[in-house]
Amino acid sequence: MLVDFSVENFLSFKDRQTLSFEPDAKIKGLEDYYFISVRDKDSQKKPLQLLKIGMIYGANASGKSNLLKALNHMKFIATKTQTEKNVPLKFIPFGMDYSGKSAMEVNFISEQTKYNYIVEFNANSIIYEELNEYPFLTAKKSKNVYKRTTDKEKRLPNIVFDKGQKVDSLTQKQLGLITLSNETVLAGFSKISADISALRNACDWFNEKLDMLLSLQIPLHMIAADYIDNHSIMSKSMVSALKRADFNISDISIDKKRTEKEYMQEELDSYVEGHKLTINVDGEEVGNSNDIPKIIIKHKTDQTEFVLPDRLESEGTMRYFGLMGILLHLSDSDGLFMMIDELDTSLHPELYNSFIISFLKNVKNSQLLFTTHNREFLQKKRILRKDALWIANKRSDGSTEMYSFSDFDSSVIRDTSSIYNAYSVGKLGGVPKNADDLMLFIEK
Repeated sequence: MLVDFSVENFLSFKDRQTLSFEPDAKIKGLEDYYFISVRDKDSQKKPLQLLKIGMIYGANASGKSNLLKALNHMKFIATKTQTEKNVPLKFIPFGMDYSGKSAMEVNFISEQTKYNYIVEFNANSIIYEELNEYPFLTAKKSKNVYKRTTDKEKRLPNIVFDKGQKVDSLTQKQLGLITLSNETVLAGFSKISADISALRNACDWFNEKLDMLLSLQIPLHMIAADYIDNHSIMSKSMVSALKRADFNISDISIDKKRTEKEYMQEELDSYVEGHKLTINVDGEEVGNSNDIPKIIIKHKTDQTEFVLPDRLESEGTMRYFGLMGILLHLSDSDGLFMMIDELDTSLHPELYNSFIISFLKNVKNSQLLFTTHNREFLQKKRILRKDALWIANKRSDGSTEMYSFSDFDSSVIRDTSSIYNAYSVGKLGGVPKNADDLMLFIEK
């Protein structure tokens, strides 16, 4: 589970900005739908309550996607092993000022234990890193596991474990020798056989629970097809969900797997409607690890029944297919954190609403963070929690600031007022300036 995430000097983030999944104590209601109750290892301690959904609104180029990219980059930094210390890191600071450093911090829960992880880096190395562990989930203070600094000139890491961790000197020495200056201690730890529970739990969370960012470039229907093909979700459940969406879908099957070359050839062959293209895809065959599932969808209407391959389905159908696969996967997962950029792309507002409500009703122990432009959902006041709604707002210097809808007091959003109206007219920020006045002028 993710508790909160902070980022500084990365992409459009200049100063430190934080997004939290901890509920705002001032907001009441809908706890059965929005909350995940995480039990402590000590049954006498109170469980930790976390939100299971986060929705980020904002204008184009406000930095919504950058928040997801930053968290995705932290996953990369924490897990990527290096073979040479001269390999540069992907370092994109605010304003392209490469003289500084980026900093990221995350609080998360792994194996019923709350951890705090901090990493600072530049283009050449991991400058600073530390892992802390909380004695219980609702504790305010943590205990250090290790701290790491890097000698700038020698480019050698210095790793110091807290004495309470009882890590033997041989393991510490081995970890210090194998961890390169451009990789984290967590990545270095994955290369040795030692067992340090705090590091193991942290590595497991970054590798297995923090899922990769599903950007617009990633076809969600292929992700869903992979879930079905690997039996992580049942096609019967998928068909049932799609039937309710009025797509006239009666059955789904994963017929076979295509190589990437075959998939691209099919795309080229269907590019011009009514004409067969003769363009050939050059390149070597792709191995089985990159095989692409072929989705066959059966449609049934009052008059007829027919079958279509995925490439002939509408964008909206395949988008919703992908989202339903993700929903079913999340409902069957424990502690998974998933990110989707522009979730509402190609979706009718009613299908968007249906997805959110279905997620809130059916997913019990996983979390979802996504960006969206869909304002219609803000009209559904009875099913909204303001602490699950966030805004990415672009400042005058181009930097991004993050804040929650719950940060506004009653002078801005009254309990009886419309959140939709307040956001739409710009009272909350996160909308294009002078949007009503935008016009296209064509010079002749």
